[in-house]
Amino acid sequence: MELHIGETFSIDPGYLVTERSAVIGQSGSGKSYLVSVICEELAANDLGFVVIDTEGEYAGLSGHKNIAVIDDIDDLEDISTDKERVRKIIEESQRIVLDVSETELKLIKDFLEIVYQVATDMFREGCDRQNPFLVIVEEADIYIPQRGRVLEILQTMSRRGRKRGLGILFATQRPALVNKNVLSQCNNVFIGKLTLKNDIDSVRIFFSSMDDARQLTALEPGQFYVQGAIADPSFIKVRRRNTPHGGATPTIQRRTEDASDLTPRRGVGAAQDLDKTEHMRARVALDTTTGNKKVDYIPFDETRVIRALDNNKKRKYYLFGKRETVDDLQLLMMPIFSVCVREMKKRLTGTRFKDYIVLIDAITGDILSPNGVRRRSKNLELLADLNQTQLNVMDFILDTGGATYAKLREALPDKRQIRSSLKKLEELGLIGIKDELYFSLYDISYPKSLVSESAKGLKFLEGRAENENVIKPRLKKETLKGLIRGLYPGCEVTDANTIYSPVLEVVYADESSKRRARIDALTGEEILGETAVLAEAKGVKLKDRK
Repeated sequence: MELHIGETFSIDPGYLVTERSAVIGQSGSGKSYLVSVICEELAANDLGFVVIDTEGEYAGLSGHKNIAVIDDIDDLEDISTDKERVRKIIEESQRIVLDVSETELKLIKDFLEIVYQVATDMFREGCDRQNPFLVIVEEADIYIPQRGRVLEILQTMSRRGRKRGLGILFATQRPALVNKNVLSQCNNVFIGKLTLKNDIDSVRIFFSSMDDARQLTALEPGQFYVQGAIADPSFIKVRRRNTPHGGATPTIQRRTEDASDLTPRRGVGAAQDLDKTEHMRARVALDTTTGNKKVDYIPFDETRVIRALDNNKKRKYYLFGKRETVDDLQLLMMPIFSVCVREMKKRLTGTRFKDYIVLIDAITGDILSPNGVRRRSKNLELLADLNQTQLNVMDFILDTGGATYAKLREALPDKRQIRSSLKKLEELGLIGIKDELYFSLYDISYPKSLVSESAKGLKFLEGRAENENVIKPRLKKETLKGLIRGLYPGCEVTDANTIYSPVLEVVYADESSKRRARIDALTGEEILGETAVLAEAKGVKLKDRK
């Protein structure tokens, strides 16, 4: 059994129906369109669900023979108090849409509470009495806001629903307004186009870097980034729905092209070099003797890169079928800061200084190994704008796995600023609190000493590249200085130069689709195996594949 959500994307319903999920996307992104497609697939597979339809967008689902839309006020009031009727809905895996656009919040609360009570009763009766049931909540920012009164029953469902066979799917246009503790607990996310900075910031927990999240600005209607138990990180195009959509836009209804079609960009493309083999075209792309911009870059093995170009091809079908071909490729120069660090050490004989060079990703702020290949830190960019006390607090929480206010007061200086720093870190969505214990909401790591990361002996080559293929640093050097000073007491940045790490961006194609991937020219390894269908990804650091 599979739910065919995308044009070439299916998921196991077991990872959706009883899990916590979120569908996120601004107006016009195709958010409610995707939710409707999910409902169609659930109904086709006899899986039960209820949609809390706040705006009356899902009336079109009544066109499906297995889905009922309830919009009568009296009927809505009856169902929110009738325990036996709700039990029948769950036991029979009924599919219903509750149009609550004209009702009060209390009625919605009453209905959700009775659903939870019935599911709890069935749970206590034994697993043979349970039946998976999904609760879909539109405009989640209304019911579980970041600030203001939260509908407690939704938090309860989110925490405890799984054992009772209840799954929950939140849908929202404004993730910045949704309670971050609830959002961070979602095992699955579908994220469509977002352009507001606050909204992009709020979903960065699902990305390895802020620049990855900014890719969302380039998505087209119906394209979504998917991550979680349902699938490895990837981008999909939602299939055409079978029922009319109350919230449809002309953009979605009129689109007929394959979402995986990619417009070849400037570089060494198939159309330009039809008379050359893929290997010859790769050598042209890897040529660093031409271009209008001088660059210092970490040297790479051309043979290894060309071999990787071929090894990363996939077959349309496992073991059989044609392998992909290279449709387009170009060399990108990703920026790295070569940072001169001076460390001061106080000894009995006097103060001594040690100078060394550290490599730091100029997009994410992550510390790299001495050869620029492997990352020695993760998500450091999240800490880039914090002051000294906030960094000290965050460092202690990360180091201990969690800390109480009393423990922080005992261990850290600047005691008067600890409480305000905790408040600021909560507002930024970096930490959460449970049972008086503050804990990090992100997986952030970094080496405790910079000395072992010294890249003093690393040699660079002088080369040239086209301006558009040389990616500009995102981090400012002043920000970098504060980050190093805050995380590594006694260390100061005395200088920072920009060098480049070569990455081959390639578009692979088979008979029916295309995908874009990036290959690290230093290792020959694919940075991201299967990625978004993004027409303009240049200048954005894609997420490392785990």
